This record gives sequence, C-alpha cells and structure tokens, in this order.
Amino acid sequence: MRWLTDDAGRRWSAERVGRTSGMVPAKKTKNAFPEPADIIRFECASDRSEQAREVTARAGLLEQLTETELRALLNVAPRAP
Repeated sequence: MRWLTDDAGRRWSAERVGRTSGMVPAKKTKNAFPEPADIIRFECASDRSEQAREVTARAGLLEQLTETELRALLNVAPRAP
C-alpha cells in the first residue's frame, strides 16, 4: 500500500487489488496479446464521503511508481462500483 496527497490536499491510499489476465484485448491487434495489468484501488482516508476509485496500470510493483505517476492515475481513475 502507498499513500499520496491529491491536488486538493486529501490523503489517499493506493493498493493493488488484482491483476487482469491480459487475454482479452482492449483493442484489436493482429498477433500480440495484451500484457496483464494491475488493478489499483484508491481510497480517500481524509474524506470518507469521497467514493473509492479504481484504474488499471502496467503490471509491476506499486512501489516502483512515483507519487506523480500515482497522482496522475488517481486523476483519471473512475469511481469504483
């Protein structure tokens, strides 16, 4: 789990909650299978009324992402169901 602060000053946790198989292509390709991707869930610790968000990112260790990269993912992440 990682912690980050958004542009509004709210504190978020980022946690890998799963991984896609990579077997279902998002767009048609001729010969290449898509690579697996991590599913990252963001939860706001400083504002519990803020809905959790989830996004996929390249597979790997969450610790390898910089805070700037995490913040960019948070900004594009849709609200989780």
